[in-house]
Amino acid sequence: MTIKEIFEPIEDEIEVFKKKFKERLTSNIKIVDTIARYVVSSRGKNLRPMLVLMCSKMCGGKLDEKSYRAAITIELVHTATLVHDDVVDGSDMRRGLPSINAIWKNKMAVLMGDYLLANALISIVDIKSFDAMMLLSEATKRASQGELLQIDKSRKLDIDETTYLQIINDKTGALISAACELGAITTTDAGADREALRKFGDDIGIAFQIKDDLFDFEGEQSIIGKTKGRDLKEQKITMPLIYALKQAKPEESKRILKKIKKSVSRSDVNDILSFTQHYGGLDYAKKRLQEYSDQAVASLNHFNDSPAKEGLKKFIQYNMERTK
Repeated sequence: MTIKEIFEPIEDEIEVFKKKFKERLTSNIKIVDTIARYVVSSRGKNLRPMLVLMCSKMCGGKLDEKSYRAAITIELVHTATLVHDDVVDGSDMRRGLPSINAIWKNKMAVLMGDYLLANALISIVDIKSFDAMMLLSEATKRASQGELLQIDKSRKLDIDETTYLQIINDKTGALISAACELGAITTTDAGADREALRKFGDDIGIAFQIKDDLFDFEGEQSIIGKTKGRDLKEQKITMPLIYALKQAKPEESKRILKKIKKSVSRSDVNDILSFTQHYGGLDYAKKRLQEYSDQAVASLNHFNDSPAKEGLKKFIQYNMERTK
């Protein structure tokens, strides 16, 4: 199953979105335009804007300019957060390509992230919906505070599952949930549709991040574009390890945490991966992934059957099976 197959119901609309997104980033300042063109060429799967358009289609059938502006807004904010994240993490690569900070250095990267956010503000104002502006503002705030909380917890290494879920629900889930709800806002006045899509977005957002976190333990670098154990080297403790630490004897957990506190070597990574596997961390995370995926499917039961609804169901399954 491919992304193209999943989002076939909005195949034409995706092409329109890509054109409009590129136009939105055009600048008469050469350096801004150069970096913007690099941003456009190195973007990922467009999942968040496609969720906006697919949810709009499911709620109302026909998309208008508001739906496209909402899709552009979400992608601008998401891209800005990635640009800023690479600066915070000191990452030189993004999706297998040099990051903006690696090419143009940190000052330019931070300012480019700000430029993308400013464009997002203009785009959301164009929708002329207070609800849409409030939703985007809250989602952006949540994404920022989720990242801040993760940094704080990585320094202290005292994270539990409840805090982990709070972090990923804010850091990843907020924008995905907002994308889905914006799809309803731009197409219908039905509050029940908004609520169902908000819940769907929350659950698929958490499921998406759990899947990403599993890659740090069992992904192949040539496929996922990053080395196994990178989160561990950045002192990020995610669901598989949280569970394993809870199951192990205190002295064993302390030994693992001590390894993470210092500079993690390749042998340390292998030791931590084996520890996590031994204490059922991977199986537990996969179980939770299934639970959140099932909840996302249940939220879609609110809507009438349609190609868009079927596509969103396929997206849930795709997330569970994806290899990158």
